[in-house]
Amino acid sequence: MFDQNYHEQKSEIHDPKWRRAILTVFHSTERARNVWENRCSNPAQTPCQFVSCTDGTRDLIGVVIGGTMPEAADSRLWDLECAFTMLTEDAEILIVKGWYATAVEQVVEDITEGIEAMKSNEQTYRDDVLDLLVIKAGLAQQLDQSPAAKAFWDIHLDRLGAAKWPEGPLPQCLVRFDERTGAKLGLVISGVWVERLGDWDLNEPFLVLSTDGEIQRCEGRVVEQVSVL
Repeated sequence: MFDQNYHEQKSEIHDPKWRRAILTVFHSTERARNVWENRCSNPAQTPCQFVSCTDGTRDLIGVVIGGTMPEAADSRLWDLECAFTMLTEDAEILIVKGWYATAVEQVVEDITEGIEAMKSNEQTYRDDVLDLLVIKAGLAQQLDQSPAAKAFWDIHLDRLGAAKWPEGPLPQCLVRFDERTGAKLGLVISGVWVERLGDWDLNEPFLVLSTDGEIQRCEGRVVEQVSVL
């Protein structure tokens, strides 16, 4: 069933991509899901015990989806010394007699920690987006208080055929000057507009309204490094 030898196979369970791939096989294989739901004490959980071994006649690698629960261990895990059910990457479901298995190697992935990390990343992303919205709102006030900045922006709005500020749209291109001491943030209010992209060409000179209310000229990325936020 497997083309590579066992020593090559056993390294695969340490590969997160391989583990994600076999879980995709699990979610797309109805028989495997049925086994898991019938055997697992909490079917809402996802298999997390990845095993490679040999049963004396062939080399096996896959994710455990059923078997015997140890008496005082993690409820997500199965006793590999007893018979256990394995799903292979070819969507084959095997009953492995654990007492015959040798060269057993396993990786247990903490699914709960992974979910919490994902939630944390999502929260960080939301916080970052909120911070940028607050910064843009502050810059909108700076724009409203600067006749010169409004004049530059109104020229651009006229070019777009939009109403003048404040009826027209707010500048959306927020940049950070990375190579300056005390890096500043600002909104691009004038420069070379690329119609087909609907955006500024920051390789060309452009004007920025900074958070301190100043209008600054940037000669483009060749002269000054900026990041678009």
